Amino acid sequence: MNDPRAPLAFVAGTAVPERDLDHMAALLFETSYLEYCSAGNRLGLPLRALQRRQNIDPWLRQIRALYVGGRFAGFYNAATLGQYAATPAVNHYRAEVQAMDAAYDAFVAAHAAPDQLFVASLAIEPAWRGRGLLDVLLADAEAVARGAGCTALGLTVWGTSAALPLYRRRGFATAGTFDGARDLFFDRLHFMVRPLPTEAP
Repeated sequence: MNDPRAPLAFVAGTAVPERDLDHMAALLFETSYLEYCSAGNRLGLPLRALQRRQNIDPWLRQIRALYVGGRFAGFYNAATLGQYAATPAVNHYRAEVQAMDAAYDAFVAAHAAPDQLFVASLAIEPAWRGRGLLDVLLADAEAVARGAGCTALGLTVWGTSAALPLYRRRGFATAGTFDGARDLFFDRLHFMVRPLPTEAP
C-alpha cells in the first residue's frame, strides 16, 4: 500500500532512471489519443518506444518527476514556448498525423503567451491517483514558472477527459478550443490558463 505520508521529492528529467522514463512514455497514452497517433510511425517502433523517443527523451531538461517515498509517482513536462522551440526534436508520426500535429502546434502557439509556462504533459501513476498529487505537481510547476519569470500556467486537455473538471476546480479557465481532430476523435481540445497568484509583499 502506498503511504501518502511518505516524503515527496522532485527529480530532474536528466537524472530519472531508465525504467521510470519508460513509465512516463506509457503514461502518455492515458493523457491523449496517442495510440492512434503512434501506430504506423515512420520508424516502425512499438508504440511505447516511439513515445519514449519522441515525447520523453528530447525533453528531459523540461521534465520533472515526482517520487513519493523513493517510488516514481508522476511527472510533468513544462517550459515556455521559446524554450521548447530551442530544443531540437523530430516528429516520427505518419503523414496524416504530422499534419494534425502541426495544426495542434499552431493552436498552442496562438494561445500561449511568451510569459506563460506551458505544461505540455502531466501524468500520475494509477496507484497514486486521488491522493492530492495533482496539486503537488501544479505547485511545483508554479514554482518553476515563477523562477522563469512567467505569470501564468497553460496546458491543453481533452473535453472528455476526467482531468478537465479537475483543472477547472483548480482555477484553470478555457482560453480557446481546438477542433482540428474532432472528426477523428469526436473530442475537442481545450487550452486552459491559470494566472499565477500574486505573492504577498
